[in-house]
Amino acid sequence: MNRITTAIEKLKAQIPERIKTGLTTQKAVETLQKDLDMSFEEYFKFQELKSAYTGVFLTQEEAQAVYGYLGNTVEHFNAQSVAVKSVLTQLFMELIKLQMKDTPRN
Repeated sequence: MNRITTAIEKLKAQIPERIKTGLTTQKAVETLQKDLDMSFEEYFKFQELKSAYTGVFLTQEEAQAVYGYLGNTVEHFNAQSVAVKSVLTQLFMELIKLQMKDTPRN
């Protein structure tokens, strides 16, 4: 397993436990799942960054997993589970930070 699929599987297992123990509610999970929807522009940027950092930050296997979860359309990503969307959104933020660090400032 790679870091992406491992994180998704871990979060998938944690969500029901968090609901069961009262750390969150099913309604909060459903709200978060909707809140993590991406716009087309975000989706396009994520695809671009994923490709740019494959072999640098992401392994080929991880990049393939991300591509599979992102799919060919933003609608495909937006239909994913809250676990997938949470992990990939965190990855997107990390890739943006890497890009900012790599971009020379004038």
